[in-house]
Amino acid sequence: MMDARRSKRYSVCMRDDRGKDKGGVLAEHGSWEAVYRDLKPEELPWNAGGPDPELVSLVDSGAIPVGRAIDIGAGPGHDAIFLAKRGFRVLALDIAASAIELAKANAKKARVGVAIDFRVEDVLKLSSPPGSATFVNDRGCFHVLPEHQRRDYLRRIGDVLVRGGQLLLRTFSEKEPPGPGPHRFTGEQLERIFFPRFDFLRMKEGLFEGPRKPKALVCLLRKK
Repeated sequence: MMDARRSKRYSVCMRDDRGKDKGGVLAEHGSWEAVYRDLKPEELPWNAGGPDPELVSLVDSGAIPVGRAIDIGAGPGHDAIFLAKRGFRVLALDIAASAIELAKANAKKARVGVAIDFRVEDVLKLSSPPGSATFVNDRGCFHVLPEHQRRDYLRRIGDVLVRGGQLLLRTFSEKEPPGPGPHRFTGEQLERIFFPRFDFLRMKEGLFEGPRKPKALVCLLRKK
């Protein structure tokens, strides 16, 4: 694990399609809605088939306390379903209506559908009131945003979290070879971006589970 003081392949994000992913799956299909219409669930590069292992570990260890969670870029809904099963009140968001329909179907199969509030919504236009969440889960949303939208993301997430609330952030790492898709970050870059509103509790190298397993940075942050 890296000392933070030193310091889904193209996951779905709730944003408008002006934020292209540099020739990746979004550019190929034209919109996130088209991605979910054109690909089978098992073909989605970010579909791990279950909850993110880092999320599971942090929740089960008590590092992320049970509370009010927002899962942004919910995609197939695996993380939202896990959180609901662990007792969180969950709001699951995605910009693609077809993604939300898939997540709802998966939640129904897992018998937690009524425990999750599913919405088609853009992370940059969050309607949730300030301080309405104790935890935000981001498995690959932030890293597909263009640079000019990062400040808006930081403001929206910072506003929706209570003071001391946590953000679990997963991005592509600079160690992932160059190519199409999300932006690759160093730990230092993430610290510079998030430091104004967040403290880094943990930062480590990891992988995005799924068919391609790209290299990732896994960060747990706390709102100041």
